[in-house]
Amino acid sequence: MKLESINLHATVTEWSGGLYVSPTVAGSRPGGLIAGAWAAMMSLGLEGYLEKTKEIMEVSKKIQKGIEEIPGLFVIGRPDMTVVAFGSNDVDIFEVNDIMSSRGWHLNALQRPNSLHICVTLQHVPVAEYFLKDLKESVETVKQNHGPIKGGMAPIYGAAGKMPDRGLVEDLLIEFMDSSC
Repeated sequence: MKLESINLHATVTEWSGGLYVSPTVAGSRPGGLIAGAWAAMMSLGLEGYLEKTKEIMEVSKKIQKGIEEIPGLFVIGRPDMTVVAFGSNDVDIFEVNDIMSSRGWHLNALQRPNSLHICVTLQHVPVAEYFLKDLKESVETVKQNHGPIKGGMAPIYGAAGKMPDRGLVEDLLIEFMDSSC
């Protein structure tokens, strides 16, 4: 068997978390993240961990409330923790994501339904107001300027969500990853 015929990629096309591709089976679980989490826990201690968790949870609820107040957006489900998913029936949510990316925010695109999510962390505590301001402005920009922004991912996510042949979507993911590396 030739090496190039072995698929070492991890791809998922039927996940509500959107399209996923990783160059390895380990995916997004590298050992460095595990070691970093352990070091953070040792540094913070139980009381420090609980205090930081409280701050993150408060900001998560603030962001959730802020999203609900933006005309055209809705929160998906009832987020109990720090992952807040949201969508829109008024604008292409993937175009909103492209604009947010151009402003330095990195949200995760989801499918079925088309939506985005933010995983609120300690880094968001001091910038939640800026996030909500940029999100509101991004929604307004999409409402005023229909059509994807140049170089954005909205067309890829939009098209991939409509393709019935999920094998073709998997091939697209692998080609995209291989051309990006």
